[in-house]
Amino acid sequence: MFIFRALVLSFLYIFTLGAVSSPMSGTAIEKYIQKKLKRNNKTLRINEKNLGDSGLAVLAQSPLIRSVTTLVLYKVNISDEGVRALAESPHLKNLEALYLEHNFITDQGVETISKSTTFSKLKILNLFYNQITDAGAKAIADSDTLTQLTELNLNYNLIKGPGAIELTHSKKLPNLHNIELAYNPIEESGKQAWKRFQLMEGFKELHRKNQLSQVGEGLIGNFGVLVLLDFAFVSELETLDLRDNDLTDEAVIALSKSKKLERLVSLNLSKNNITDAGAQALAGSENLKRLKTLNLNFNRIGDEGAKAIARSSRLANLESLKLGQNKIGTEGARALNESENLENLVHPIFGFY
Repeated sequence: MFIFRALVLSFLYIFTLGAVSSPMSGTAIEKYIQKKLKRNNKTLRINEKNLGDSGLAVLAQSPLIRSVTTLVLYKVNISDEGVRALAESPHLKNLEALYLEHNFITDQGVETISKSTTFSKLKILNLFYNQITDAGAKAIADSDTLTQLTELNLNYNLIKGPGAIELTHSKKLPNLHNIELAYNPIEESGKQAWKRFQLMEGFKELHRKNQLSQVGEGLIGNFGVLVLLDFAFVSELETLDLRDNDLTDEAVIALSKSKKLERLVSLNLSKNNITDAGAQALAGSENLKRLKTLNLNFNRIGDEGAKAIARSSRLANLESLKLGQNKIGTEGARALNESENLENLVHPIFGFY
C-alpha cells in the first residue's frame, strides 16, 4: 500500500509541477539564491520550486552558498541524483541542518548522505515524505559521518521495523535525541523500540532539568515503568508518583524487585489496576524498606493483599498507608487494624486525604 502510495503521489506531484511551472534555468537559480541570501546568508529556504536534480547541481556548485548552515529544499522535485550533487558540493562544509522534505529520495540517496563528509556537521536531518525503507534507516544508524545528529525526521516513509530498531539502538549516533517515525508501516517490534527510545530520552531530559520526580506524569502503562527501571538515574529517586497510569500487577512486581528503588521514601500507586498479587509483591519487597508513604487508594486489592501488607515487617517504616476504595472486607481490615508491623502509621488507612 505504501509503495503504491509513493508511486501514485510521485506521478501526481510530477504532473502538478509540470502544469504549474517549468524547471528553473541555471541563471534563474543563481539569481534566486542571491536574492534569498541577501536577507539571511545562513539560511537558504527553497519551497515548491521546480529545481529538479539538474537545478540542484547548479545550486551545489554555487559559491553563494558557502555561508549556509541551514538548507531547506521542500517539494523541489529532487531524487538521489540531486542528493549526490549536494554531497559533492565544495561549498557546504558549514551545513548543520538539511531539510529535504517531500521529494523522491530513496535508500540510495540516504546512503550518499550517510557516507559524505560534506554532511559531517549535520545536527538536523529532515527526510519527511520520501521513499526511504529500512535499508536507508540502517545506513543512517551505521554512519560514521553523521555523529553530530541530534534530530532525525523520517515521517511518512516506508520503514517497516528493522530500520527503527537499528536507529534506536545505534552506538554511532550518540547525540541523537529526537527520532520521528510517524506514518511508517512499522511492525510491533519496531514500534516498541521507538517508544522505548522516546521514553528514555524523556527521562534524560527530566534528569537534566532536575525534574525526575515528575517522571510519572503521562507515563501510561506497564511498559513505561519497565523502561523507567532500566534508566540509570532512577536510583536517585526518593519520591515516585505513578497515580492513574493504568498499571497492573506486572509493573508493581517489577517495582518491588528493583534494587534501584532502595532510596524510595514515597510511592503513589493510586487509581491503577493493582490486585492482591501486586500488594503481596510490595509487602515482600526487600527494596522498599525505607518507604514512609504508600498510596494504594482506588485499586482492586482484596483481603489477601491487605493481610500480606499487615504481616509485612519490611513495611514497618510506613507512616502513611492508604487503601481506600479497594475490595478489602472485614477480614482484611481487621488484619490491618491489629497489625504489629504498622505501628508508625499517623493517618487512617481508609481515608481519602
